[in-house]
Amino acid sequence: MPKVRTFYVTDIHGNFNAFTRLLDHVNFDPMKDKLIIGGDMINRGPKSADVLHWIKERAQSYPDNIVIIAGNHEEMMIWFMKEISPMWMEFGWEETMNSFRNKYGSDKAWDIAEEYAAWFETLPLLYEDEHGVYVHAGVDIHQGKEQQPDNILWINDRELSTLDELELTEWSNDKYIFRGHNPKSNVQVIGNFVNCDLGSCVFSDSSAALALVEVNEKRYFKCMVDGDITLHKIIGMQ
Repeated sequence: MPKVRTFYVTDIHGNFNAFTRLLDHVNFDPMKDKLIIGGDMINRGPKSADVLHWIKERAQSYPDNIVIIAGNHEEMMIWFMKEISPMWMEFGWEETMNSFRNKYGSDKAWDIAEEYAAWFETLPLLYEDEHGVYVHAGVDIHQGKEQQPDNILWINDRELSTLDELELTEWSNDKYIFRGHNPKSNVQVIGNFVNCDLGSCVFSDSSAALALVEVNEKRYFKCMVDGDITLHKIIGMQ
């Protein structure tokens, strides 16, 4: 039986072109391969609606192989739709709503955006398989994996650096924890965490990139702003 390839991608931020280019590059097959989305699918980039449509459609068709985790940008959209907080207006709502208008037309855009926000509320905060634990930003090691609080969507790497390493290793069953949220110049291992956000649509210069991590091969494919894709080993991953 052929080995299942497991991929993790996070913080796409509406960068549909880089996202699909990476999947095409590795010949991703949702019937055979697993894809874990680490949240922050929307905002900042130009094609959030296209990203969401692609992901949701395939998750419905291949629920065992497409796993979607919520990010803090999805939570901001939920808060805005439920009139809890206007924060979304400061972090990409205009680009996201423009993408909905471009894809669905002005008459339908808002209603469809609300439907996606309701869908976001059904998404898990954490996923675990034999290779690792997957989140958007962080974990609460004082809570079980099924009882993680919503605030783990906002935890930054400085906070994670204060966690007790032995407790964290025990909590994670001695597995790496794959995360995004804090952009880096390359996919890097820091303690138990593998940081996979490369600043797609966040970094303003040519260093912005999107990473598709092939988890079981301990490597990643990096798509730059110009569409160039390169392959890299994850340094420090045992």
